[in-house]
Amino acid sequence: MELLDGERVLWQGRPSWRAHLSFFVIWIPLALLPVIIAGLLTADDQETGLPYWQWLLISLVLVALVLGWDWLQRYATHYAVTTQRLRVRRGILSRKEQTARFERVQNVNISQSAIDRLMRVGSVEFDTAGSDVDDSDFRYAGIADPQLLVRIVAEYSHNHPGGTTGL
Repeated sequence: MELLDGERVLWQGRPSWRAHLSFFVIWIPLALLPVIIAGLLTADDQETGLPYWQWLLISLVLVALVLGWDWLQRYATHYAVTTQRLRVRRGILSRKEQTARFERVQNVNISQSAIDRLMRVGSVEFDTAGSDVDDSDFRYAGIADPQLLVRIVAEYSHNHPGGTTGL
């Protein structure tokens, strides 16, 4: 991220792996399904068509794909809060970047489900003054310790009263 003159980074991060736990709970067992089915069929002494090690290899490749996909999704998202602006950047090959001046922030909201609270992750939404609904909300989804981010923003806005309104 290129910084402007006098600008410094207050916070930056990516979605936490803990926020994607439901993704793992669903897709890892599905990736292991071939080896489980092959194990059940060979336990009944029926021919599965492929040796057991090949089913194991298929499952391991599927697990690697699930883990790789999750890592890629998290890597492709970058959040930053600086002394002058908010920024959300998504994408690897094609990019979408959303930026707003820090002084346009009107409200900061944290949302956490019960599972999010257990995993210590959540979403922070920055409502900014703007005319377009899509461009006026900055949602930092799945970040670790969302209260820390809100505290950093609140402390900065308190120490620099012209920085934000309504925090």
